[in-house]
Amino acid sequence: MGKRRAPRIQAKLQVRIAGVDARGRPVLQMVTTRNISRNGALLEGIQSTFTPGEIISVSYRNDKARFLVAWMGEIGTDKAGQMGVQSIDAAKCIWDATLLPPAAADTYAAQPKERRKHRRVPCKLGSELYIQGADALVRVDITNISMGGCFVAMPTLPPDKSRLRLVIWANEVKVTLHGVVAGRRPGFGISVKFTEMAEEVCRQLEQLIQSQLVVHGR
Repeated sequence: MGKRRAPRIQAKLQVRIAGVDARGRPVLQMVTTRNISRNGALLEGIQSTFTPGEIISVSYRNDKARFLVAWMGEIGTDKAGQMGVQSIDAAKCIWDATLLPPAAADTYAAQPKERRKHRRVPCKLGSELYIQGADALVRVDITNISMGGCFVAMPTLPPDKSRLRLVIWANEVKVTLHGVVAGRRPGFGISVKFTEMAEEVCRQLEQLIQSQLVVHGR
């Protein structure tokens, strides 16, 4: 069990979301809330797949705030098209305060999603992927990246926990990253958790992420 900062109430509100999906594509869509609280909401009618840990914008009437994607419903389940979001603008509530009860703690069954330590940054980086045990490299695109891992878009997925190596050329610098498959999304790609990172590689990765922040204006 986990704790929310404030209780949620059932509410059907039309909101607009804006962000970058798991494939690195910009998204602007009208969706509906299923329930809301002072700190978050459950959205439904999502037509794209977002990566947990991604930051999106949610607008309701004339108010807008930034929200963290806490979890995304899996395709083929009863939660498909749903997304849980949590406000990162703690002092700002975009909902009508008269709809909400006073702030108080409540409990809920926490979603079985990993809580990332590092914020992922959207990108589109070509890379050479070497999978342990495979005979040849695969050319892929990285669609988001952080100091802890990345998402690799690819149609054919390696087995879970496979060890691999990513080689990225960026700003005339070769960055070689070792990792393990931490998650698989059929039809989309794999989540990679980085391992075995030397100090020089860590510095190169930090510079790479900073360059993508500049590109995406974050």
